[in-house]
Amino acid sequence: MRNVIVLAGALLAAGCAASTASYPVEVTRFHVDQVAPGTIAVVADRGALEGSDFSGYADAVASALTQRGYTVVPVDAKPTYLARVAVRSDVHPFREPSSFSIGLGGGTYSGGRGGGVGIGGGVGIPIGRGKLREAVATELSVKIDLRAGDQGVWEGRAQGRAVRTPGRPEAIPLSAKLAGALFTGFPGESGRTIEVK
Repeated sequence: MRNVIVLAGALLAAGCAASTASYPVEVTRFHVDQVAPGTIAVVADRGALEGSDFSGYADAVASALTQRGYTVVPVDAKPTYLARVAVRSDVHPFREPSSFSIGLGGGTYSGGRGGGVGIGGGVGIPIGRGKLREAVATELSVKIDLRAGDQGVWEGRAQGRAVRTPGRPEAIPLSAKLAGALFTGFPGESGRTIEVK
């Protein structure tokens, strides 16, 4: 009996591929006027930490800007604009409840000739430990400034969350999802918060 339970649990685990659960992204933008395309450099915002994830977000922002007609160049090439990027992220590991359980049940029957009442009951007992997962909440903010005069022309932030399996690549990285959402309908309606799925 024990061998059957262990085998069933192994088959269940093998049949469930780990995936990344993601949620809509909340986006807010502010700007005074249309932001004409031109040359732009992607840099860290003042005081922003360039952690291990920063380059992925900077690349995602550069890609989104390129798709909208901007030419991304190094900062020493004296671009028209600077895109100042900052990323804040909180990661909380947790363990899911076990997805496999066995049921223990029993029943009794009472009654005399011609009638009776059936009484049943049962309980499920989880087997093994659930998968280790990570809950991730991230905010990506971008400020576009005119390099000459350091004048701000556009600012936006995108907030998103995901649940993922540690150590496994995401089908769509959160950096790409947040940057794509942030620049959806660029420059966007100033002062309005929208959800992008």
